[in-house]
Amino acid sequence: MKQQLLQQKLDIVKAELGQLSYQNLEFITTGCEKDVIIFDKKTVISFFRDGLQIDNYRLRQDLIHILRKQTEFFLPECLYISPTQDFVVEKYVPGYHITPHYIKTHMEKTQCLGTAVGRFLRQLHTTAKQGLDLPQGIFAQDVWKDMKENLNLLRTKLSDAEMNQVNDFLDEYYSISASIQQCVVHGDFHYDNIFWDESTGHFGAIDFSEAGLEDPALDFMYMCYYPEAFRNAVFEEYDSKDSSLYERSQMYDRIYGLYDMIENLQNNLRKPDFRTGYSRFFKKG
Repeated sequence: MKQQLLQQKLDIVKAELGQLSYQNLEFITTGCEKDVIIFDKKTVISFFRDGLQIDNYRLRQDLIHILRKQTEFFLPECLYISPTQDFVVEKYVPGYHITPHYIKTHMEKTQCLGTAVGRFLRQLHTTAKQGLDLPQGIFAQDVWKDMKENLNLLRTKLSDAEMNQVNDFLDEYYSISASIQQCVVHGDFHYDNIFWDESTGHFGAIDFSEAGLEDPALDFMYMCYYPEAFRNAVFEEYDSKDSSLYERSQMYDRIYGLYDMIENLQNNLRKPDFRTGYSRFFKKG
């Protein structure tokens, strides 16, 4: 099935761009919004399942153009937008994903990589909002809407005591999120979206489709999965006076635990099993 889907995507691209030349190919279908083909670890074709929202895409491109002037990180370069808006072609920096596993097996690079990531997030979060028509506060609005619609589904699997923990947590999150000063964020700063090219020393960040004006803690959500030394290097370089930043970031990770549980109960095959989402939420409770 996956091979058949890949061939369909390749046929669409060939119809517009002609014969494709590449040595290596990777096909990723686990994303929430799109399927991705990566050629030779640097040319990426993204297929949006619900169609490319061209206005939103261009807003994120405006942000990328501004960021290029103030960061050493290599950012996606748009090479082509399909006239049918089925796909876009972008150029990424080649290299390794800066995953927790990569850090654990390359501890000698911890300070260098952590410092670079912290610097990029500081540069991103201090980007002026003026002139950027990015969506504001969408994450919290979506959480409120989605949880209101789906908490009954969770009640089919969780005990009354566990549901009380869920409701208490959400009440606390809504209260905190209402008072946070928002800034420009990446919105999906997952380790699959940050790169390091050992041969050149270049860093790269990709997939700005969730960028907006949100709580800066959202971009630190995955820090808990990294070794402490890496996390400390990131925060030291970021140099924030906000002492609750890391604690708030873990609230977002727990929210995604709730999403994992709910979407698994909705039979979303792209989501992990229910137990994984359960552990993601309750292990931090």
